[in-house]
Amino acid sequence: MHPNLVKLTLLTIATLTLLATSPLGADERLTMRVSPRAAFAPATLVVEAIAERDPSNRALQIQMLSENYYRSSMTQLDGDQAPRTTTVRYEGVPGGTYEVRVILFGSGGRQLASTTRVVQIITNH
Repeated sequence: MHPNLVKLTLLTIATLTLLATSPLGADERLTMRVSPRAAFAPATLVVEAIAERDPSNRALQIQMLSENYYRSSMTQLDGDQAPRTTTVRYEGVPGGTYEVRVILFGSGGRQLASTTRVVQIITNH
């Protein structure tokens, strides 16, 4: 198989799996966006976590993990006074399949909501 065809196929797969975003609905407290839509390693990924403003919101954790990679960021929130969007930038992400998880915490560390996306970063050979 031609190398460019392989890259195009992998890029198409990454495009379909990398970005899964939905707007917040009445019953949704949390969603996320991951961009770019397709990436070759080493990649720079931007994760945006969008949380409904609520007095009980106290912290937001963004995690990116795979079998051989882990990054995490914790941001304190000031309830309904906190910004709706929290953005984290991960640079130099190597090729592989990643689980990106956002967790919203309330008082006492109680988990209020979470959302997860699978991200595929394509390795250039």
